[in-house]
This record gives sequence, C-alpha cells and structure tokens, in this order.
Amino acid sequence: MKYPNWLVLAGIAGCILLVDTAKASASIYPELKPAEIERNYYAYSQPGELNQTIEQYEQKISCSKSENNVRPTHYQIWLNRGIALQQHQKYHESIVCFDRALSTNDKLEQAWYRRGIALSYLQRYSDASIAYERAIGINPTKHTSWYNQGNAYKHLKQYNKAISAFKRAIALKPDFHVAYYHMAKVSEMMGNYQQALKGYQKVIYLDPEYYQAWYAKGSLLSKLEQYDLAVKIYQKILKLQPEQYKAWFNLGNIYLQLEDYPKAVAAYESAIALKPDYHLAWNNRGAALEGMKQTNEAIKSYSKALKFNPNYEKALNNRRRLLLSIGNSLPVSYN
Repeated sequence: MKYPNWLVLAGIAGCILLVDTAKASASIYPELKPAEIERNYYAYSQPGELNQTIEQYEQKISCSKSENNVRPTHYQIWLNRGIALQQHQKYHESIVCFDRALSTNDKLEQAWYRRGIALSYLQRYSDASIAYERAIGINPTKHTSWYNQGNAYKHLKQYNKAISAFKRAIALKPDFHVAYYHMAKVSEMMGNYQQALKGYQKVIYLDPEYYQAWYAKGSLLSKLEQYDLAVKIYQKILKLQPEQYKAWFNLGNIYLQLEDYPKAVAAYESAIALKPDYHLAWNNRGAALEGMKQTNEAIKSYSKALKFNPNYEKALNNRRRLLLSIGNSLPVSYN
C-alpha cells in the first residue's frame, strides 16, 4: 500500500520542533527544550549562614514533634531547619519545620514563602498559592513571592491571575527576565501568540543567553508557520552558542516540514556531530533520507537511532516498514 509523501513523513519523523504540546496523532512528538530539564525555577535565596548547618547536620535535621518537647524552641531554629531540609529536596519534612515555626509566630513571611516553595515542588499548587498569598500579605514588596505565586496559578490554569502576579513581580524588578518568560508562556497557552512573541523578545533583550526564550520563540514561529523567521531564530542561537545541538535539530525539523530534504539531512548531521547518541536526530535523518529516496541509508539511520535507544518506537516502526517495503524476508533486528 502506498502512502502520500506528506503522510509518510508525518509518521516517520519522531520529533518536530521543540513545542509544549504534542501535535495531532499522525504528527511528531515534542521534545523538551534545553532548560525544561531543570526544575520549575521557584525563586529563593540561600542564606550564607546556612551553609555550615547544611554541611554538618544534613543527616540529623528533624522537626519531628517527638523531639525538643522539653523546652520551647525559637521559631528561627525551626525556620533554619526547614530551609536546610529544603535545600536537600526534603520538602515534606521542611513543611513540618515551617509549620512549627508558624505555630510560634504566624507572621513569619519567610516561613510562608518557603512553605509555598516546598508545596510547589510537591505539585500542591493550590496550597502553594495560599502560602504565597500569606507571604505577600506580610511583605508585598518581595518580587520572588509574586513570581512564584504566578507559577502556581499557571499550573492551576488560572492564567489571568498568573499574568497579574507576574506583572507585579516585574513592577518590583523590571529586569526580571524569568518572569517575562513565564508570562509569555501563559500568553501562548491562552492563544495570545503575538503577545507571547513580544514577551519572548523582551526576555532575549534582557538576557540574550536565556536560551529557553530563543527556543520558545522559534517553536511558536514554527507553529504559526512562519518558517523563515523560525530559521533565523535557530541560526542566531547557533551564532551565539554553536554547541546547541537542539538548534540544529530544530532547523532540520523545519526543513523536513518544507520538504527541503538535503538541508534537513545536513542539519541533523550537524546535531549528531555534536551529540552522536542523539537518537531523535538519527531517526529524523532517516525520514529526510526517505524523502530523498535513499532507502538503504534511511534504514541505516533508523538502525543508528535504535542502537542508542533500542525501545524507540518510531524508529522501530520506520525500519520495519522500510524493510517490508523492499521485500526483505529476514527477521528485523531490534538491537
């Protein structure tokens, strides 16, 4: 059975563009942007005096109610213990400490703020937003509280509230590029694409090395089928930082969309040169080679993808389909 070229290419390419949501079922899976591997950037500072505490008491810190019942403990001790636990990603335990501090003094802005951070990392965004609200009520001049509250609202899909919170953070700190970035992301989620593009551009202006904004802008331009502008974005990324292999990958994906297969192959090979085990690029290189009718080379490229990720379903299906199409009667190797 023969398939139209566009349908085959939609099925064989494993990833098209670094976007936040998957396209239709016949299209390509999204891939994480470089900075999406970091955590969700809940802003807080590390008090210098805690460094020694963390080093010495990492394994001993506790706010269990069964301890320290003989005499009252100053709230600052509970607060410091909670912060130390938070630094070691012990978020449940840190909340116990902050609650003990707040039971002594419920006007502790830092305890509410840190409690919100812990709840955010635990993905309890509704509770986190309440904690940030309490912190803001005590100290409305802290830009990071507004920013973190905006992130909580974003996860709750309360987009208008999120934008309002980000604007308050920016009003307090006009060069707060991360707040601009997440406000632009919310605008994109709401379908306000032009506003989102302006936001990403503002981030780039404030911090040219914040590559999340470059990728987000390129992705949105591609989504809007403004491919020439998207290509320029990825070229700028590569000019600033030539080792950004995902920019080459995204360029290849655009050329694949445009059926400019030689340029797509060249872009994927540039990505592979920087990251030889990049199975997504090997798979999409195979898709471009199929577009050039280079069946044997495409099979080799899919096999390379499977060498680095034997369970990659797209490459498995692509190689099997090609082998069957050329009448290969031998069993397909999956390793």
